[in-house]
Amino acid sequence: MLTNPEIAAVFERIGKILDLRGENVFRVRAYQRAAQVIESLSEELKSIHERGGRDALLEIPGIGQDLADKIIEMLATGKLKYIAELQKTMPKGLFDIMEISGMGPKKTKMLWEKYDIKNIAELEKLMKSGKLLKVKGWGEKSVENVLTGIAAKRAHSGRTSLPTGLAVAEMLKEELLKTGLCDKIEIAGSVRRRKDTIGDLDILVASKKPEKVMKAFCTQKDVAQILAQGETKSSVRLKNGLQADLRVLDINVFGAALHYFTGSKEHNVHIRQLGIKHGLTISEYGVYKGTAEKKGKLMASKTEEDIYRAVGLPFIEPELREDKWEVEAAQKKMLPDLITLSDLRGDLHLHSNFSDGAATMIEMAQAAKNAGLEYIAITDHGSPMGMVYGIKEKNIKEYLKKIDEARKAVPGIHILAGTEVDILEDGSLYLSDKILKQLDWVVASIHGHFKMTHAAMTKRIIRAIEHPLVNVIAHPTARLLLKRDPIEYDMEAVLKAASKNNVAMEINASIERLDLNDLHAKRAKELGIMLTIDSDAHHPRDLSYRFGITQARRGWIEKGDVLNTKSWKEFEKWRNA
Repeated sequence: MLTNPEIAAVFERIGKILDLRGENVFRVRAYQRAAQVIESLSEELKSIHERGGRDALLEIPGIGQDLADKIIEMLATGKLKYIAELQKTMPKGLFDIMEISGMGPKKTKMLWEKYDIKNIAELEKLMKSGKLLKVKGWGEKSVENVLTGIAAKRAHSGRTSLPTGLAVAEMLKEELLKTGLCDKIEIAGSVRRRKDTIGDLDILVASKKPEKVMKAFCTQKDVAQILAQGETKSSVRLKNGLQADLRVLDINVFGAALHYFTGSKEHNVHIRQLGIKHGLTISEYGVYKGTAEKKGKLMASKTEEDIYRAVGLPFIEPELREDKWEVEAAQKKMLPDLITLSDLRGDLHLHSNFSDGAATMIEMAQAAKNAGLEYIAITDHGSPMGMVYGIKEKNIKEYLKKIDEARKAVPGIHILAGTEVDILEDGSLYLSDKILKQLDWVVASIHGHFKMTHAAMTKRIIRAIEHPLVNVIAHPTARLLLKRDPIEYDMEAVLKAASKNNVAMEINASIERLDLNDLHAKRAKELGIMLTIDSDAHHPRDLSYRFGITQARRGWIEKGDVLNTKSWKEFEKWRNA
């Protein structure tokens, strides 16, 4: 059974193939938009279809009869004949080339037709040959960007984003629960610790019928290959390339196994060393009195709380288990009270169709109100990029008028007039101070010129932070998970500048970004910088904060560290300080 991210990936690939073939641009965009909408859904397409059939799918924006039928086919078979036929029309390696940062359908098509480039190895050879340096549309920077993109793709090979991995793991869990064979089931490993990228899936089950559970697991529709099938452990390769491991346990040792297989390895080693100091041996089977050679009485095994209690510690949340001082903090009773989804009261970064969003300001505000938010900032783009349209000097009055219309149309939620303004190459902002002074909230971000020297990029961002009208820096490293590496600069210097100038830093909750990362968020907290957790929504269905919250939790972030957990009154006090 395919998950939302997997179905979205199919539609995204179809859009790329059609673009590569020079098909109608509106048809290409239909698939691209469908992919974006599906990827942002909070409910699985499988559940939507089971609840209301084709009609329920047709209620999803951008999903017409043709796309609904394709979704139904993928839900039923795990495949789509249409894409299989499309992929036969061109070399397989072109799809890998299109995914390289700096490439895309147009450049891929040009290199295929002119230089017969059909795979990444041939692409790299061409880039290094110097043949493109004087070709229109290329040049030294373009070549350098593609070579960097090739290196990044190789570095990320075998990794999957957390949103995709978690969706697959939850689907496997759901299917196993349907068998009625599981007394208890949990997802473990790096997925449970909510690492932003993962290598494989770990699922633990307590069952009195392990052989039947193993058979049910290995015969799932999504299984492409059985790597191993035993009495207590099985490993499979899924159709999306992920490896999934299932372990069946006695329920009496489930807590010990869950702790062990959640990891991290470094955290487990630290806990075992602590156990040795207490005269205990700790393994996936429990905590025993005595040494590894002479294990005595079983002291704890049923729950994770029991494991930690045996070594004198309170429960440590999975997101913290990276051996980054969490054990020492637990010993000193200084573990953070981690932020939760229910703590958020506002969203300070979202878009409407005034720029590149897919809904009106009224629709976005209504969706935010329905989600229980007290306030939002509409932050349409102020950018030199023509594709995003957005705020210009000539239309600022129209923009503010539409904000006022939204305020009147959707009472009961506070709406700030804001912008996401581009930080230009020299650190200045695309919009003039005359325009910015008319706005309530200014988000500054980088959308281009990613390949600057370390010193120049640092200077660029600090200049933006020092602008007196900037409130927050959005997606501060400009990364795209597994697609584009973070821009390089002196993060410590930038964070200190943000602290000095009372500028917030964003944890962008978009599943494509999750930026800041956990370590940078933790450092921002240490420097007293306020954080925001924002959706960067371009459609009502994008109003999702789940993975922004998990990223914040991994960074030891508490409710008081996040600006948009404040009440409207408290937020306004901070904003006007």
